[in-house]
Amino acid sequence: MNKKMLLTTLAISCALATTSRTVSAAGFQISEHSASGLGRAFAGEAAIADNAATLARNPASLTMLEGTSISNGITYIDPNVQVEFSNGQFIDAVEDSAAPYALVPNAFMSIQLNDKFTIGFGSYADFGLASDYSDEVNEEFGAIAGDTAITVINLNTSLAYKINEHFSVGASGSILLAKAELNRYSNMAKLVSDSNVLASMEGQGIGFGYKVGALYKLNENHRWGIAYTGASDVDMEGEFTGIQANTDNGLLDYVEGIDGELTLNLPSILEISGYHQLTDQFAMHYSWVRTGWSSFEEILATSVNGECSSKGENDNVCLQKTEEWKDSNRYALGATYQINDSWAIRSGVAYDETPTDEHITASIPDSNRMWYSAGMSYYTGQHAFDLGVTYLVGEDGEMAEEEGQFFKVTTSTAMLYAIQYSYTFE
Repeated sequence: MNKKMLLTTLAISCALATTSRTVSAAGFQISEHSASGLGRAFAGEAAIADNAATLARNPASLTMLEGTSISNGITYIDPNVQVEFSNGQFIDAVEDSAAPYALVPNAFMSIQLNDKFTIGFGSYADFGLASDYSDEVNEEFGAIAGDTAITVINLNTSLAYKINEHFSVGASGSILLAKAELNRYSNMAKLVSDSNVLASMEGQGIGFGYKVGALYKLNENHRWGIAYTGASDVDMEGEFTGIQANTDNGLLDYVEGIDGELTLNLPSILEISGYHQLTDQFAMHYSWVRTGWSSFEEILATSVNGECSSKGENDNVCLQKTEEWKDSNRYALGATYQINDSWAIRSGVAYDETPTDEHITASIPDSNRMWYSAGMSYYTGQHAFDLGVTYLVGEDGEMAEEEGQFFKVTTSTAMLYAIQYSYTFE
C-alpha cells in the first residue's frame, strides 16, 4: 500500500510539473522544493532536514531522518512583471503581465535502511521559465517579445551514508525531463508566407545529472552542510518553423516543420549552509549558493538535414542567440522559533543576483531580487503541515536594446505561496 501511495504521488507530481513555467529564482532556476524552506527564504537548506524534501538540496542530510517518510507539496507563484517597449525615444507599448502564474509541485520519500544508510526518491522542478506577451505587443515587438517556455523536471534517487556521529556523505543521480518552446513574430514574415511567425521552435529531451553532498555535525546544536550539483547538457529534438536566409540567392525563405536539435545547458550549483540552535526554542541558519550560469553561452538550434540556412558558412543554423550569462550568487539568512511541541514559526531574507547582467532580454526579463519570507509548521503525531509565503522584489531595469528595439522592465515582483504535508510511517 505504501509503494502504491509513492508511485501515485510521483505520477501526479510529474503531470503537474509540466505547469511549472514561471521563474522565481535568478536566471530560469526554480528553488521551490518545500514549503518549510520557502518560509525561511531557503536559508540553511543544505544543513536542515525538516522532511524528505532535503534530498533536493543535500543528499547527505537524509541521514538526519528516521524511519520511512513522505513529503508532498505545491507552490503557487503569482508574478507581476511589467515591460515597456519602444522603437526610439517614446514608449510605444506596455505589457502589464509578461509572466503568467505557475504551480510548482513536488513529491519526496526517504527510507532509513539501517543505522548507516538512508535512501531517498524525489520528483520536482529544478528549472522553469515563461514569458507570454499580448498580441498587441507582439504585433510591433514580437521579434524580441513573443512567448518562451522552459520546463525541466528532476526525477531523483539519492543515497546517504552516516560515517559516524559527526560526518555524513551522500550522492544522487537524476533523470532530467526537459521541454522548451520559443516563438517570435514579425510582419516581415508575411512577405514570404501567410503567417507572421518569424521563428518557432518546440522540442523535448532527456538528460542526466548528479549531486554530491556532505554534512558535519559539531554537536546536536551546530552543523554545516555542503552540496554540489554538476552542470548538465540536455539534448533536445523538435521542429522549427520560420524565416531563413537562402545563402544561394540571398533571398528569404519560409521553412516549416523542419527537424531540429537544441542543447539546453544547465548550470552547476554549489551550496554551503549552516544551522545553529542558540536556545531551546530559537535557531539561526544561513546559506550561500553559487550558480555557474557562465555555461549558458547561447541558444543554438540546428536542422538535422541542413534545411535551415544562414548568412554565412553554416547551412544548418535555424536559430542562434548569444546569451553570455555570468555566474551568480545567492545569500540567505533565516531564523526558526519553536513555540511548543506542536507549533514552529520561521522567517528569512535573501538577496539573489541575476546572471544576465548586461545581457538581459525581453524573453527573460531578469534582475537582482530580494526575498522576504515567513512560514509556520504544525506537528501532530506522525503528521506535519507546513505553510510558507514569500514576497519577491526585483530591481527595475534600465532601458535595454535588443535587435534594434528597446525595452525596460518597470515592475518585477511576485508572491509565492506554498503548502506541504509530511507523514512518517511507524
